[in-house]
Amino acid sequence: MFVALAALAVLLAGTAPAARAATAATAAPPAAPRLAQQTAATWYGVEVIVFRTSSVNSVEDWDAVPPGRGFGSSAGRGGGTPQVLRVLTPTDYRLNTLEATLKTSGAWHPVAHAAWIQTAANWGTRAGIALSDVGINVPGLSGMVYLERAPIYLHLGFDVRLSAGASYAIREMRSVRYNDRQYFDHPGFGIIAVVTPIKRAEPAPGSSP
Repeated sequence: MFVALAALAVLLAGTAPAARAATAATAAPPAAPRLAQQTAATWYGVEVIVFRTSSVNSVEDWDAVPPGRGFGSSAGRGGGTPQVLRVLTPTDYRLNTLEATLKTSGAWHPVAHAAWIQTAANWGTRAGIALSDVGINVPGLSGMVYLERAPIYLHLGFDVRLSAGASYAIREMRSVRYNDRQYFDHPGFGIIAVVTPIKRAEPAPGSSP
């Protein structure tokens, strides 16, 4: 697993400096966003690339769903349901170059790429958005995306399963900084994601002036 992570870190480092920090986030929690960042936006742009590895250690049993990292207890707080305001087209993607790099690497194969504008739920609600609601309809890939807003921190999480011969799952929630690429890891597959703040006074990407 760590060999694959190191190789991916080298690959991502060649695409953008911010990617090194994203991969390092798998080893240590990222620094929290400042409060000023949180109060500036009410809409959020989210972009994700889901990819699988070319080979997985067959000795390990990866069918078992790992315990959620950072999910805590199930939903028990109010705070509204997040809404998808707009699903973006590939011309609005920011990670196209990274997807192309993954495709040519030989070690990782993108299986889904999507971007959208959404609102966020309050921290602890566990009210997510289905992959199908943001245009991800890939056989064997299913799950939810969570974006939750706390007074200081913004949290991004995934509860996603990929069935590709074996069945793999990522279930993790973490605090994130705006515009930093985040890598959610598993030896069988991974998710790269970035969250961008959008002020309500600004038109959402892909919308008419």
